[in-house]
Amino acid sequence: MRPRYESDGDRKGEAALLSFICHRWDCTAEKLSDRYELDCLLLRNGVGCAWLEMKIRTNAKAAYPTYMISFGKIMAARRLSEGSGLPSFLAVQWTDGIHYIRLDEIKKFDVAIGGRRDRNDAQDIEPVILIPIDDFIPMAIGG
Repeated sequence: MRPRYESDGDRKGEAALLSFICHRWDCTAEKLSDRYELDCLLLRNGVGCAWLEMKIRTNAKAAYPTYMISFGKIMAARRLSEGSGLPSFLAVQWTDGIHYIRLDEIKKFDVAIGGRRDRNDAQDIEPVILIPIDDFIPMAIGG
């Protein structure tokens, strides 16, 4: 079984981000099991309205020209959207704001090999997509 690298602080940060998103988009959320690969199903009046993946970064949005995410996450988002008819979103909290993008509609990206190399976990290196940072839509600005 693969180790989980998520800390209590990570979980608290994601819970706060999810609370903000639910308030902003007038919805509730149900955390998904690992087999769905995305974090949550967003609901309105108890009915699914979107799939959501969340990330918290410790750098400013403009620190890099692209945002790197697992190719597997993109494929999972597209499968979930295709199967359900619901959109899939990625929300990212950078140090200077929260932005989002619709994963199932991304058309412009490069495919590369990337990932974390600081944990000496070979499974951290995988095919990724590089999304132009300017394609993200602001949800909240400020740190």
